[in-house]
Amino acid sequence: MTTAPSPSAPDTVHPAPAPQPLVRQPVVRRRRSSWIALGTAVICVCGAAGGWLYTVTSHREPVIAVARDVPMGAELKAEDLIEAQIATDPALKPVPAGDLKKLIGKRTTVGLSRGSLLTRSSVTDEPLVKAGEQLVGVSLTPARLPATRLSPGQKVKVIHTPKESATGSDDNTAGQTLQATVIEVGGPDNSGDRVVDLAVTQLDGTRLATWAASGDVSLVIVPAEG
Repeated sequence: MTTAPSPSAPDTVHPAPAPQPLVRQPVVRRRRSSWIALGTAVICVCGAAGGWLYTVTSHREPVIAVARDVPMGAELKAEDLIEAQIATDPALKPVPAGDLKKLIGKRTTVGLSRGSLLTRSSVTDEPLVKAGEQLVGVSLTPARLPATRLSPGQKVKVIHTPKESATGSDDNTAGQTLQATVIEVGGPDNSGDRVVDLAVTQLDGTRLATWAASGDVSLVIVPAEG
């Protein structure tokens, strides 16, 4: 008797799964985050600087300014000065407005222009006539004065310019000079002559008075030392 072949066992081997595509993980770029942090820091610094600049420029303080032109050597009057508001600046050192009354009566060491700020170096308490000097008044015709306006405190050279004598002989002191300081300039009289008060040394006081009595004096402005 023949036996029927037994049925073959079912194939239990599963097919291999298809390969999955490789998924790349995103790479974190640290360089980009560093630039972001740097930009944030720059913005913060600029904001702080802008706030500081606004605070500095918006803060104003009262100071003393010049209300009108004041010549060198003049005594300051209340109407010469005015209060002004300026932004704080370390480079500027004007006199605070609270000291305005203290400046009245002080003498200017330089000419002051209207609208300028007053500094402490532009005024002084020192008198124009120093110890050991004499004050001599000299009457001068317009021809013996420079056309430039003379101011108190200005340095001048006094020149002896005698007229020719009746005999025709020349004065041996002609052309001699003295150094002097202008103290006061009087107004012109009917003929245009002016009296100028000059401070000279005690040794030169008598000589200048002698020249002035004869009307033999001319003035020359001495350039300021630079």
